[in-house]
Amino acid sequence: MNKIETIKNKTIENETINNHFEELEIKNATLNKINFQTSTFDYLEITNATIEYSTFSNLLLNDQSFYKVKFKNCNLLGTNFSNAFLKEVEFIDCNLSYATFSMATLEKVTMKDCNLKESSLYKIKQKNLILKNCDLEKVDVFETNLENLDIRTCNINQIKIDIKSMKGLIVNEEQALALAKFLQIIIK
Repeated sequence: MNKIETIKNKTIENETINNHFEELEIKNATLNKINFQTSTFDYLEITNATIEYSTFSNLLLNDQSFYKVKFKNCNLLGTNFSNAFLKEVEFIDCNLSYATFSMATLEKVTMKDCNLKESSLYKIKQKNLILKNCDLEKVDVFETNLENLDIRTCNINQIKIDIKSMKGLIVNEEQALALAKFLQIIIK
């Protein structure tokens, strides 16, 4: 078991890290081509960091904190962000398939050109969430306030959504027709 208080003002590249961390704080850092795939975290806080081409697949990051973090070209397949706090976080060109954000707080979070197939956004608390050119196929967004969220550039094929969550959602005409099935109306 490792206790690391902070990684601060550093650039770390091309490493595989497979440790159990009681406490890890990453501040003002750049991580490039890091594989955390077999790491575990009791406490993780990442602040003001850029993380590129790194792997976090299937990690338990629930209840952890991320502030001013940019994930670019990262593999976050199956990562669990349940109950996590994400503020001013960007995901760009990331694989977030099967990721879970259930009951997480997402404030000023941007996901651009990301794959979110079969991910869960169940009961998230979001403020100023931006989704651009994302694949939302089979995403679960039940019991989530999506008011003013613009998903016109996203694929919503087979999205799992309830009527209440759709209130105020911004969609294009094709998406509106696809979502009409949840209203149990008949279009002829």
